[in-house]
Amino acid sequence: MVDPTNTKLQILKRHDYHVFMEALFPIAFTVLPVDVLEALASLSEYFRSICASVLHEDQLMETHQQIVIILCKLETIFPPGLWNVTEYLSVHLAQEAYLGGLVHYRWMYPFERFFKWSKKRPRISPRLRVL
Repeated sequence: MVDPTNTKLQILKRHDYHVFMEALFPIAFTVLPVDVLEALASLSEYFRSICASVLHEDQLMETHQQIVIILCKLETIFPPGLWNVTEYLSVHLAQEAYLGGLVHYRWMYPFERFFKWSKKRPRISPRLRVL
């Protein structure tokens, strides 16, 4: 959800951030300098490749080597205060996809949607239920 008064993104789920990283980065940041755009686009391509519906072992190992270079480029562009342990966890995602298989089988998005649906349902006490 976009708040037009503060121009901020709010109330995003993990899947929303994932779509933002994968699809909207290259489009949203086309006004940036070429080296910054290239680093962000390669980060987007990394997430797109590990979340593909078909994974190849050789491509996963290649992307695992590339993410280290991508993060080094991003560290030279953005200030050190931006980085914390969460950004470095992306290094392990290619290995995780290699060991665990397709990513969409391990995602929590369907369960999050179900829990959201189940929380919206009205709760009826078992004693008050009319048969």
